Amino acid sequence: MVILLLMLLTFGGTVRGSSSPSESPRQSEVEHELAPDALLVRLDRLVNVCVANYEDLTTDLLLGIAIANAQLRTILKQPLQEQQRQFVESLAKKCDFVESRIESIFSFPSGANAVVSKLLIDSEFWQSKDGIDGAVPNRVRSKRSRRRRSQLLTDDPQTLMESYLEAIDAGGPSELQSDECLSELLVNESENEFNTTASPTSSSGTSAKRLILSRECSAAMSLRKRSYGYHLTHKLLFYIVLGRERFANVDRSFVADGQRTLCEQILRESGLIAGFDYPDLFRDLFMEQVFLCAFSDAPLPEFTNPAWLAAIVSWQNGEGCFKYYAAEGDGVIGPNALTTHCSTHMTGVGAALLGLFARLQLVQ
Repeated sequence: MVILLLMLLTFGGTVRGSSSPSESPRQSEVEHELAPDALLVRLDRLVNVCVANYEDLTTDLLLGIAIANAQLRTILKQPLQEQQRQFVESLAKKCDFVESRIESIFSFPSGANAVVSKLLIDSEFWQSKDGIDGAVPNRVRSKRSRRRRSQLLTDDPQTLMESYLEAIDAGGPSELQSDECLSELLVNESENEFNTTASPTSSSGTSAKRLILSRECSAAMSLRKRSYGYHLTHKLLFYIVLGRERFANVDRSFVADGQRTLCEQILRESGLIAGFDYPDLFRDLFMEQVFLCAFSDAPLPEFTNPAWLAAIVSWQNGEGCFKYYAAEGDGVIGPNALTTHCSTHMTGVGAALLGLFARLQLVQ
């Protein structure tokens, strides 16, 4: 199984590498579709659906809107043409309104999932900070990755995809572990009501809180344990949040190296999905992979591949949403657009991704 999986991941890299040179007959049209203004118009359509269905919003969709809103706030700090500034300001106000929904659906006390949702659905948390979101991509490729991609394979593609379906559930963290470990980062022991000692302050004026992580979360998030699929992206999300919390006892270079290691692993999966022409079953996962690795502190340039972004934006349907098997949902009469045309998780990731790629082009 291990040998077959290595062959599978290698195949993903070789397929991706061999498919790109001949696929740009309408390059100028694609460039127009991926321009920041075009991405912001797409985001506006998506947010309009959320505004119209405010009472039906879910936490995974709200999280995506909060992240997108953070990208808009960063864009607004840049010099913009007046018409463009007005559009972005209007869009950010709509995102503020949508983001406010978390206040009415959150109750205390709540489980780890609700606590994490409450604390992460906050555009301020996701805004660019000094030394974060501005890292220069590491252009040094992993030697291991090169060796694996250089191997030639003759296996049946269908067999390889079936093996990936088996491997995708391997590893951790589980969804529950992910929520519990994120809550340990966000609701730190040094902040609880039983600790009356004032937290020390660093020279920069920020709270120098220390991370206290349980043994279970240390094991679940270990870089030494391989993960696949959503387990792997959830582990990356943990390291992204860890980096943004800036704990006094966590070295930032360790966090950045961890993110890069995870994205190198994710890249092999993303290449495989792209090589099989983005099967519907994997589109939500692919979008999550691309967003998180492009957003990370040490982004790999492969995750800003225009062909990948062009494929993703093409999945946005006429309602402004992203949906599994979108063609089946379009045109179906239902109570609202969210339940009829949208997969809320996929649409939330889509919102975050559209905002991020607009920012990456507009913010120097």
